[in-house]
Amino acid sequence: MKTIKYLFLFAMVIPLVSCEYFQSPDDTATVREGFITFPAVTLNGDRFITIPVGGSFDDPGVVATLGSKDVSGDVVVTGQIDPSTPGVYTLDYSVSVVNELDEVSAASQQRFVAVISESVSNVDLSGQWNGDGTAAVPSWNQAATVTRISGSWYSIDKALASGNNLSIFFAVVGGGAEGVSDKIVVPDQGSPFGNVNSTDPGASAELTDNGFQWQIFIGCCGVFGPIIYSR
Repeated sequence: MKTIKYLFLFAMVIPLVSCEYFQSPDDTATVREGFITFPAVTLNGDRFITIPVGGSFDDPGVVATLGSKDVSGDVVVTGQIDPSTPGVYTLDYSVSVVNELDEVSAASQQRFVAVISESVSNVDLSGQWNGDGTAAVPSWNQAATVTRISGSWYSIDKALASGNNLSIFFAVVGGGAEGVSDKIVVPDQGSPFGNVNSTDPGASAELTDNGFQWQIFIGCCGVFGPIIYSR
């Protein structure tokens, strides 16, 4: 934004003289002289990974660039994986550099790792599901489509079983002890309505005898649910 204002004011004062710096058209990087370069972070391997409890995780890492320069050595990784405990773990990869205007510019990527118990290794939720909406608004009831991304990872086009078409991703991780339902995890993620997850207080997600259900937190409005899906 500072760059845009600078260009505008400069053009107003001296309309026949161009500014030395221009933003790269693709907002990532360029090697053309006179352009501002921005960092870019690209994941190696998959964004969504599934491993069994007791398995091993070998981080594929990322490649970070600033124009034609490789700055992967400056990447900071946060987050840890516990292969002994079912759940979803998030790795954040970020890099921060100083550009041609001596301004700090940053880029980041996330990877999601699901550690799953044997009890859910053969579960497949892909397909059409009948949504029972929420207890507060039963008239919302609509069918939803669940699509497998890979392994134990899925996306759903109607996370509230309603016509607002809130699309999110989630993982079936299991871990339920005897008499306890196997867990589903909706990791924290952005949406048009604010962050969505099943990990805030009051939120939850689990498999049921006939399908799955959850109460999910949405940044704009709090916890919604229970929302029940069955065939």
